[in-house]
Amino acid sequence: MASRPRREFLCSDPPPPRGLFAHSHSHHSLSSSYSSHSTASLSSSSSSSRTPHARSYFSSSGGPHRSPLESSAASSSSTADGRQEDDHALVALATAACARVEHARATFASSAGWKARSEGAGVRVFERRGATFDVAASTALPCSATEVLELLSSRNSDDFNASMVALAGDAFAHAVTLREVPTPASPDVHLSVKRVTFAGALPLVCRAKTVELLDFVQVDRRARTAIRTFHTLARDADGRRGRAGDVLAGYVLTEQTALHQTAVFYYGSCALAATTPGKGLRKAATAQALLKLARAIPKMGEISVRRRLGAADTADAADDVADGSCAGCGQLVKGSLLRKKKHVCYICSHHVCGSCAKAQDVETLIGVIERARVCCMCIAAARHRAFETLEQLQDRPVYLLRPSAMSDLSATSTAVDSTASYARVAVAASARG
Repeated sequence: MASRPRREFLCSDPPPPRGLFAHSHSHHSLSSSYSSHSTASLSSSSSSSRTPHARSYFSSSGGPHRSPLESSAASSSSTADGRQEDDHALVALATAACARVEHARATFASSAGWKARSEGAGVRVFERRGATFDVAASTALPCSATEVLELLSSRNSDDFNASMVALAGDAFAHAVTLREVPTPASPDVHLSVKRVTFAGALPLVCRAKTVELLDFVQVDRRARTAIRTFHTLARDADGRRGRAGDVLAGYVLTEQTALHQTAVFYYGSCALAATTPGKGLRKAATAQALLKLARAIPKMGEISVRRRLGAADTADAADDVADGSCAGCGQLVKGSLLRKKKHVCYICSHHVCGSCAKAQDVETLIGVIERARVCCMCIAAARHRAFETLEQLQDRPVYLLRPSAMSDLSATSTAVDSTASYARVAVAASARG
């Protein structure tokens, strides 16, 4: 029986790229633009609402009285002024946190005091103890910066909760977005206030801990970099969230398109005042939490890869007219002991052999994971689509992936089990070409 010619992948028009860096825009500074916008708003509202004759409605002193409607308008204006002042303070805190994380990344190699800890799965972790407890980690993930940002900073609270449960496990209870801070500087900047609850180590004994976090995301589309920070918030004497807390954690993402990976630098810091009650216990617990965030970085790659495969468009298996040959290498894959075992790709529904397909975790819905066989061509297409390099697939054969030397992540399960399998598929594909 004549074998079916090797399927030409991407014969139809590919879908438009959905990446965060699809369009190039100029990068704006958050603090400068927001300061000018906020200062103008404050000056205009203050000059229009605060008059020298404003008195209480029940005042017995002379002068013009104000109607309840005027008092309500003045109160609303005062509330708006207070909200704008809070927003300005939050923007300043986010800008300072971003600068701290970037400074830690720039001076990490030259600064002293860092001590290497035992390495986890594909991540190098360092710590430094002194007046503050600092944690640093670096690795490379097999996913784009867009996928990492969508995992960490989803604007949907349910999706954010599901992602945090996958990363932190039972230690995370739930989170909710209290408010989104307006950032007129650029659409590439997002700032919000979240309330996060962490479960105790022993639910029946330890009580849950709730903290408020300043969630900040800033993207540079031209440089294909992004920064993501979490900073705890503390309230001042007036009950406003204008004071920085003691804990900071941030990620610097640098997308390496040619290598199809994203370099990740993580920095965490904890500083508790000497007068803080239970300082020793709280600092120890916070230090363990920062270290746990560092060790959880490889999980981001695993989750991003399985969500990438789950987001791919699937084909109906009934549309495939099988001729008994593998769609990847062309070898016969009928159900015989003397021939290769037949598998069906989860995405394209073509018949493939075991060498041209791997068992993958596929997350079609957030939190819903299933195990499925995906062929090497669909894996490569999804990867190129994530990094916006689909044009590289037009005039070349698609080979199976080999294990990356940069990382030992389990997310690289798209690799073949042995070099011999890779060479066998490559030779067969070249012969057919």
